[in-house]
Amino acid sequence: MKKCIVALGALLLVAGTSYASTVSENCGCGLGKELIGEKTGLAWNILGTSLNGTSGNQTFGISSGTLGCDKPESFVSNERMDAFVADNMDSLAVDIASGNGESLDALMEIAQVSGSEKAAACQALQANFDTIYPTVDVEHAAVSQSIRGVLAQI
Repeated sequence: MKKCIVALGALLLVAGTSYASTVSENCGCGLGKELIGEKTGLAWNILGTSLNGTSGNQTFGISSGTLGCDKPESFVSNERMDAFVADNMDSLAVDIASGNGESLDALMEIAQVSGSEKAAACQALQANFDTIYPTVDVEHAAVSQSIRGVLAQI
């Protein structure tokens, strides 16, 4: 019986390695991709996928930009923008209303607006001030969302 199991395991390994597909294509990023690399075959794909699924390492890789995963830029900038807007609501309102200022410059950097688009972005924010700050007691999350909406149209 032991010989049958070993023979079956060897057969699966040989058959699996003849399957023409790479780990990175089928199991994504994570610990599995890093440890297995670009080896081909079904067995490697299964091993890579299993390793990626253990202990939340793929989720960690995606959120941190490690383990061969790309960190979503919008997630990073949205999080930073929300924090920045929450901490700078008043000064940002003044700068958006005037179309320039330090907090608006910082916002452009956080939003990753390039130098050539910066003037147009500041002008668009200024033109949409009443939409961004519709009331005196507007919440910072609504301000951030409105700013992202205006910048997405540029």
